[in-house]
Amino acid sequence: MITAGIIAEYNPFHRGHQYHIEETRRQTGADFIVVVMSGDYVQRGEPAIVDKYLRTRMALYGGADLVLELPVTYASASAEYFASAGVQLLNNLRSVDYLSFGSEKAEIKDFEPLVKFLSEEPDFYKKQLREELKRGKNFPLAREDALKAYVREFCPETKIFWEILEEPNHILGLEYLKSLHRLRSPIVPVTIRRQGAGYHDVDMEKRYPSASAVRKLLAEGKEIRPMLGRAMGVGAGEFLECWSSNNTAGWEDLMPFLSYTVLMGERPEDIFGFDKDMAARFLKLYRPGMSLPELIGALHTKRLTDAAWRRALLHLVLHIKKEDYLFRAAEIPVPYARVLGFARRAAPLLKKIRERSSIPLLQRPVEGQNFARGSAAAALFAADVRAAGLYEQVAAAGSGRSPVSEWVRQQIIIERAAGPE
Repeated sequence: MITAGIIAEYNPFHRGHQYHIEETRRQTGADFIVVVMSGDYVQRGEPAIVDKYLRTRMALYGGADLVLELPVTYASASAEYFASAGVQLLNNLRSVDYLSFGSEKAEIKDFEPLVKFLSEEPDFYKKQLREELKRGKNFPLAREDALKAYVREFCPETKIFWEILEEPNHILGLEYLKSLHRLRSPIVPVTIRRQGAGYHDVDMEKRYPSASAVRKLLAEGKEIRPMLGRAMGVGAGEFLECWSSNNTAGWEDLMPFLSYTVLMGERPEDIFGFDKDMAARFLKLYRPGMSLPELIGALHTKRLTDAAWRRALLHLVLHIKKEDYLFRAAEIPVPYARVLGFARRAAPLLKKIRERSSIPLLQRPVEGQNFARGSAAAALFAADVRAAGLYEQVAAAGSGRSPVSEWVRQQIIIERAAGPE
């Protein structure tokens, strides 16, 4: 039994993702594809375009066999935490043979010198990292600039290194490989060459438009049904119905909750993603009634990306505190694997995971109540439930229906791994 893993957001799922699953199965000979997917919030620091249950159904009909949820604390964090948590979850299952990720150009061998450098942390890197931190940069940005300094110093003519450091999928790939190396994981990495649009490409006419293109199309509010069908394939109809009925959540829906955290005296410096300078800047510049673009525009600095601000603000809304977790990517706890859905054909894989996994496999939300009070697992799961509950309440209010409690949600089970277009 061969199993390949994919770490993804599917925000939303589209034909390019389906191609990635199919090509992963072909190249690895995998019997099963397990996907670790972000839940209701994504790494850009915002609510997902539709909820995790619809995205799970789309992934399953698009060829995935099992979909597990990446805890929201890490799904909405920087690339290092996102990647490290996803790799640790797959590694903890002790049932995954391959990790597949998309790449514009780089092969596994192209990443290896950078992975070795980051893993060994030579004196040059440590010195450069200290200098970048002294300039006031946060750790992720300082680390990225220290790595670029290394490339400039020792291999400026190696074009592929610069492409790795500039492409979002390559940066994630580098983080995946670093995590596998650090864990000494037996999982074998493989790259799948991206087809069609690039990560930020918004051209809907490409053979495989990007998720960014789909989100832009939706934001423009044009007649989108034909184009959406071509881009998304499986699940496009259900997705469009969900979107059209406003059965979703966005940042503007969260702004009143942000105001409430400030009103209640929440300390931003205690929140994951904030440092003292960020907290002071936020409290100085925030005004009730601001839109998110207005707030991000006021907070913007050269030191931090807008995405870093959105992630910090999202953690403030979701009440994700530093004290609840171990915030070193090498040590972050991933103490459970929650099943969002699976294809019935994956029953042998579920059985194998239950027998081998070093962490519990949760198939019902109520099973999360068994974690010891005060443990990292309890804190992580509480954040997952709290975050999902907020998304659901906002989506339900927008569509005029009654919200469904996360505690009674059922895992999604489909009869086959690929559904109709």
